[in-house]
Amino acid sequence: MVVAEFLRADAVVVPISCNDAVDRGNLKSVVEAKTRIGSPFVIAGMEEARRSGKKRVCGWEPNGGFLTGSDITWDGSVLPALLTRDAMLPILSVLYAADESGVSVVDLFERLPKRFSRAALLESFPKRLGLELVAFFSPSADDRGDHPEQSSLETLRQRLAKFFTKEMGFGTITHVDYTDGVRVLFDNGDVAHVRPSGNADELRIYAVADTQSRADAIAAMGVAEPNGILRCMERAVAAHA
Repeated sequence: MVVAEFLRADAVVVPISCNDAVDRGNLKSVVEAKTRIGSPFVIAGMEEARRSGKKRVCGWEPNGGFLTGSDITWDGSVLPALLTRDAMLPILSVLYAADESGVSVVDLFERLPKRFSRAALLESFPKRLGLELVAFFSPSADDRGDHPEQSSLETLRQRLAKFFTKEMGFGTITHVDYTDGVRVLFDNGDVAHVRPSGNADELRIYAVADTQSRADAIAAMGVAEPNGILRCMERAVAAHA
């Protein structure tokens, strides 16, 4: 986020699993539609932004790596587009941004919205079962589209609420995003995102919250054995089969 602001990006492309601080800070007006998880999808999103006329396009993934999707003119020179993970650009941009603002690097990052993330996973979880789990908590093929039936969405929210309970500290479900997996948003600011890994037999949970301790707790509750959230969801899917 600091690098994108420093480069004065007019389009930012990130996957749906990204920390939602990007939607709350100074970049919120330039964030493009969230993509599926994986650099190929981020790159495709950046290319689409450039085709739409955006001039200073960038993106990144939560696990690291900053991408520039267009040539960016800076102080009379051109920073060429680099559709791969770059190491030096983020380091230099942060140092220059801190100097430009007249603050320390620590204070520079303190300016960002206070949103905290944690991810955890269950290993040796067959991808087939992970996809079945996602399908069980997602709209059916007939209900997908721009305007799914409200009754269908409400049924799914009620189904999910059995696993993300108020006793666990979750609020009321306000939205569920199905871009890649099942991402559940709550009215208390919590986010819980369940998704099978794309390249391993793992079931993952991504958590975002207003404090690091709460994000840590959500992730821990997700992968707890034998009765964590993910295991309970797995059993519900098996019972329905």
